[in-house]
Amino acid sequence: MNKYLDALNKLQDTFTVCGVSIRNIDLPQIAVVGCQSAGKSSVLESIAKQDLLPRGTGIITRRPLVLQMINESQPFTENNRSFHTWAFFLHCKDKRFLNMKEVQQEIIDNTNSVCGFNKGISDQPIHLKLHSTKVPSLTLIDLPGLTKIPVGDQPRDIDRQIEKLVRSYVNNEQTIILAISPGNVDIANSDSLRLAREVDPKGLRTLGVITKVDLMEDSAESINLLQGKCINMRLGLVGVINRNNELLQKGTSVEKALEYESLYLKKKFPNMESIMGVPYLSKRLCQLLMKKLKCALPGLAGEIDKQLMEHRNHLEEFGSEVTDARMEIVNLVVKFNNNLTNSFLGKATQEHEEESTCLKKGRRIVCMRKRFSSGGSKLLEVLESNLKVLDQISIEGDSLEVNEQVRACTGYQPSLFVPDSVFSVMISRNVHLLYRPVENVIEAARDCIDKRIVECSEQTFKRFPKLEMEVIAHAKQILQKQIPRIKDFMVQFLDIQQGFINTKNPQFDDRYNIASTLFTKKEENNSSASMPPLGQSTQFMAMQNTSETQPSLDKEEVKEKEKELMIKLLERYFDIIKDMLKDTLLKAIIRILIVDFTSECSTSILSKILDDDLKELLNETPGIGEQRSHSLKMVETLTKAKHLLANIGLY
Repeated sequence: MNKYLDALNKLQDTFTVCGVSIRNIDLPQIAVVGCQSAGKSSVLESIAKQDLLPRGTGIITRRPLVLQMINESQPFTENNRSFHTWAFFLHCKDKRFLNMKEVQQEIIDNTNSVCGFNKGISDQPIHLKLHSTKVPSLTLIDLPGLTKIPVGDQPRDIDRQIEKLVRSYVNNEQTIILAISPGNVDIANSDSLRLAREVDPKGLRTLGVITKVDLMEDSAESINLLQGKCINMRLGLVGVINRNNELLQKGTSVEKALEYESLYLKKKFPNMESIMGVPYLSKRLCQLLMKKLKCALPGLAGEIDKQLMEHRNHLEEFGSEVTDARMEIVNLVVKFNNNLTNSFLGKATQEHEEESTCLKKGRRIVCMRKRFSSGGSKLLEVLESNLKVLDQISIEGDSLEVNEQVRACTGYQPSLFVPDSVFSVMISRNVHLLYRPVENVIEAARDCIDKRIVECSEQTFKRFPKLEMEVIAHAKQILQKQIPRIKDFMVQFLDIQQGFINTKNPQFDDRYNIASTLFTKKEENNSSASMPPLGQSTQFMAMQNTSETQPSLDKEEVKEKEKELMIKLLERYFDIIKDMLKDTLLKAIIRILIVDFTSECSTSILSKILDDDLKELLNETPGIGEQRSHSLKMVETLTKAKHLLANIGLY
């Protein structure tokens, strides 16, 4: 038992010295709850076997007192004198108290320094560590006594303040509630039992204590109460005797009072004295605390591991304090550029290896890697969405316009067939429709890359907001320099499409099928036929039709068929240009706005910012230093806690 309770004491020491709240890590503890003058402090003194708590009327306990008792095998020796009891306060550092009267006065002085000299209360606890060869290894928390009516200069809502403070301790599922009720008052009016039943309705962690048993009425009802027949207490009720005012005025020691209690219980309750009294109460508390501790330790070990991992990840994210500003900036900018590059280009094998490594360090970094790796797919989604606009652009032209273009191209000379030049003119004019959509796609790509620059910067330069702003500004400038270059390239591409109409493009071979379908009543497979030049195709097909079984077409019908064929061939060739445009535009964006941009990014950024005030650029975000210190302290504390648990075989 001592091994586990000693480990609990050391864990409490570790977390207390840390001086910070550790979420989700609640050590088993015992909270002493009762109304004013119920005898709470007397019970604690009897367990501690020392007069160490202030006494008086009204609210004496105005702050939680965490009394950590540590059983020592040997007394403390100083100046050839042996002391079986000594004490330390957390706020007094290493000062050792050998006189318990000084302990009492220190509690009073420290309470007044925090709460003032009125009757106000505070939730800031006093930590008192009591070493003794006579005490069990227990930690008890003495809480302010519950009250109903403010007295004197007490705050008007003192009752609510105290109950709120008490509930903040007893609501914790790891807290054993020691509910103190005076024996000379009707148990039905016990505020401590009322509160305990509200927070622990099943009574799984409530131990009742009846004080002032010697002042109880001598009746069968009192016996039934102590035997638990009046009130069902799952963990039981323990009767004890307090030192009354007469004994206190005589200076009766705690040990003498315990002897008196033992004699009185043997005489008054001969059949129950083995389950009554302060010694039994101490033993029972140790048993309950031990049971609670054994149940809590496995979950506690898991929570310590989890939080230790989190704080180590935080330290990795926050980084260490900067010693070489120039090297720090170089490393960060290179890291930023690598993150940005991997975000867009993607390196499946490398990313998989990085994620596998990061899994050992915590889920948070894995999520960050996954966010980075989505940059390329996001850009592709944006491009595909905007490139669909090109598919929606259709050829502008109908039969009337074909007629106008024929007249414009032939002048006063009548034309037998639609000239090739009509095809070239109309294609050239429709290519002009593509310039603006191409610019829109480029702008959309730039906006997407801008967002990714900001996201990668926020992750990389989280500690240094000024450096982050500088890098974002320079990176966007470098990206903006690429925009005229890619726009000029795409304008040149479209100019080339206008300058030469390649009717022998392999993708345009299906014009045979288009013409065949148009000039025959029934579809025939003419893929083996040799097709003459574009301007003679309609005449050729018309002559072929008249030479076969199909009825011949009149002159007007032939002209209409020629115009219709021209429009269909314009649509087909325009689709070919759009397909080539989409493919070229996508590749140009990847090459110029991604590959060329990222390859130039880090070098250009460093050349611009390394001449600035490096110290100012590395001013950390307010709070980062405090968070780093907090995480360092937490890692140290949790590591110590883990070693303590390892010593009792939990790792």
